[in-house]
Amino acid sequence: MADSTETILDNLTSKMTEVLSRVQTSSSPITDSPMVPISIKLDGSNYGLWSQIVEMYISGKDKLGYINGDYPQPLETDSSFRKWRTENAMVKGWLINSMDHSLVVNFIRYPTAKQVWDSAATTYFDGTDTSQVYELRRRVSRMKQAGGSIEKYYNDLQGLWREIDFRRPNPMKCTMDIQSYNSILQEERVYTFLDGLDDRLDHVRSDVLRLKPFPSIEQAYAHIRREDLRQSVMISGAEAVPSGAVMAIKGMKSGQSQTLLKSGSSSRSKGHSDGNKCTHCGSTKHTRETCFKLHGYPDWWHELQARKKRDAPATEDVPGRAAVATAESQLSLIPVAAPSTSTPDQGCSQQGDYWAWY
Repeated sequence: MADSTETILDNLTSKMTEVLSRVQTSSSPITDSPMVPISIKLDGSNYGLWSQIVEMYISGKDKLGYINGDYPQPLETDSSFRKWRTENAMVKGWLINSMDHSLVVNFIRYPTAKQVWDSAATTYFDGTDTSQVYELRRRVSRMKQAGGSIEKYYNDLQGLWREIDFRRPNPMKCTMDIQSYNSILQEERVYTFLDGLDDRLDHVRSDVLRLKPFPSIEQAYAHIRREDLRQSVMISGAEAVPSGAVMAIKGMKSGQSQTLLKSGSSSRSKGHSDGNKCTHCGSTKHTRETCFKLHGYPDWWHELQARKKRDAPATEDVPGRAAVATAESQLSLIPVAAPSTSTPDQGCSQQGDYWAWY
């Protein structure tokens, strides 16, 4: 009876071992497939990007030695030859499958993955071509934001700088020298980035230059982007102020802009402020969306306050109707509300309007 039980246990153990072996075999890593999941294909013009992506992928599979020479081909009589042959074919398959079909015929006949890799580098790598470096630097020096988005301008610059770094790597050997070189390079790139920004960001550009310690290019971009986003929010919140009117007022002389501002505020009715209240500061002259205390004061705010104090004695006796007439003669294209008979010091608020702050 005991022998029968032992035999049954042995058979059961043997079958379980066989099943586990089959499961492990069937679930062998998919990562060893020669079909490499890289969307970018080598086409002859993108070797720099292609080589970095493929090298990163192969290194992640712990097979980098098959393209850098760390795993040379052993003798066929060596016990490790069979494994080397299998893994070499797998890495070679990764390289071939990451190439455009028109290029495969040029590399498929090489017996080792290292030969495929070296041949591609010899054929397409132009890192020592000074004309390429010159063209990249020329494009960097001429690149401007030109009214486009901050993101696109920054990303385009970074792409060019990465290509330059690939062709002109840091030549320093000492750790301290490497850090010093990188710091100087970062500072120069911040200057280049700031120089290409639109003039509307000039005051933010000055803020970045005053930062201590001096920022990296990533930090400078983050600072500029935050200010650009804030300006976009403020502009989108000015529902009742046409953008053309704002730009025209900025271009007027001090006396002209002050006259228009006073006439615009005096022509509004006090009844328009009913139910209009900022939930941030409690003022009844604007809403939360246009609250300067919450979103920050624009550049022209302090100038306007100084002008009001300076021009107040000269404008106290100017009727509202005359002020509107003067403004209309200067800005015939800007829509102005119908003038009232009230005097400038009777100005009222307008819901969602910047004029409500004056």
